[in-house]
Amino acid sequence: MKKFDVFVFGTGTAGKLVAKQCAKAGKSVAIIDNRAYGGTCSQRGCDPKKLMLASTEALQLAQDMQGDGIQGDITLDFHAAHRYAHRYVDDIPNNTEEALKKEGITCFHGEAHFVDSHHIVLEDQKIQSDIFVIATGMTTLPLGIPGASHLLTSDDFFQLTKAPEKVVFVGGGYIGMEFGHMLARAGSKVYILEKSDQLLGPFEAFTASFVERASEELGIEIIKNAQVSSLEENGDRLTVHYAMDDGMHQITADKVFNTAGRVPSISSLQLENAGVVTDKKGVVVNKYLQSTTQDHFYACGDVSSKSLPLTPLSSREAKVVADNITKNPRELDIPAIPSVVFTLPNCAGIGLTEQQAKEQGKDYQIIQKDASAWFNNKRINANFYAYKLVVEKSSDLILGAHIVGHGASEQINMFAIAMKARMTMDALQDTIFTYPSWGNDIISF
Repeated sequence: MKKFDVFVFGTGTAGKLVAKQCAKAGKSVAIIDNRAYGGTCSQRGCDPKKLMLASTEALQLAQDMQGDGIQGDITLDFHAAHRYAHRYVDDIPNNTEEALKKEGITCFHGEAHFVDSHHIVLEDQKIQSDIFVIATGMTTLPLGIPGASHLLTSDDFFQLTKAPEKVVFVGGGYIGMEFGHMLARAGSKVYILEKSDQLLGPFEAFTASFVERASEELGIEIIKNAQVSSLEENGDRLTVHYAMDDGMHQITADKVFNTAGRVPSISSLQLENAGVVTDKKGVVVNKYLQSTTQDHFYACGDVSSKSLPLTPLSSREAKVVADNITKNPRELDIPAIPSVVFTLPNCAGIGLTEQQAKEQGKDYQIIQKDASAWFNNKRINANFYAYKLVVEKSSDLILGAHIVGHGASEQINMFAIAMKARMTMDALQDTIFTYPSWGNDIISF
């Protein structure tokens, strides 16, 4: 039987960081993945998405500047954008595994599961470890409806070599909206079916409403308060059946994606055999990211009950876990975390929404404006730009910041710095920024 000091499940951002740090501390370390090494973000998420987005950003900027310096027909070659993203992605599995092996880490492939609190089985091989780290990330939320086997996932999006003529996204969250914008600009007729009355539910309703308007201008048909009930094959196409207050409806499309959400990827591990308690957020952990029922188990990244599905937080959690394993104990400290939906325009937020501030009984004021007519937006002939700030009255501290616009993904980082440093809104606006820039606009917020 092979024995290790530390055994890590998952080779994404969190898992490989823990494995490397533990190996450098002199631990015998093994790592396993049931998919290609490298994790979701680098291969099937953030990075290839942003690479493909580059083409649509260039297209949008050029189209908006037609007649004001740009002439001629401009089109998006979706297949070429796909190839561009894969040039980055294709070497990641081998490079990740080789880097781990160079650190002396034993690498396994396959689907292992627990038989007790110190042993796992991989095919016919039994493996023992003193410590286990669960960093398996998330997977698509199963919808459990008739015909669900026909649904595609975000993984499948990155295998598309051409834009479908007609496509449906079941869910108007990050993934559905980002992919919907890309395909609409590539020529697809896009439908978003959202079960609630707001797109981008975790975001401030004010800024999300601008994304909705921008999406509709792009030709995306958004259907809210729609509950998908089934899918059926219709020749080489799919018919989506969904319910609304006024009865049943249907759409027939070439492709249908399940973008209704993601859940912790832990079901195959059989953690119950190890006595590890889980909930809908993942492995239930304490402030040290240890399992609350088995102190030699840790969880980090999207699969931790303390986590949000954001890559920067995965890295932070992984460092905490690695430090705790290597006898340098520390607690997880989570500052306010900025988040961005990379639609065009971007939708960004950090901290409390107005509704959350109200629910928490905060004494706050709202500063908001439709800034679509401001110089930076007009400079690129863009249509939408707005912001909404939640500021504590007594202290002038920023409780939340929400921005929609072409510079929102960078502007929100300034609010992240200000909130971590406990800068007041007045102090932030007293800062001198470069002009004219998106950052300088904050002075006028």
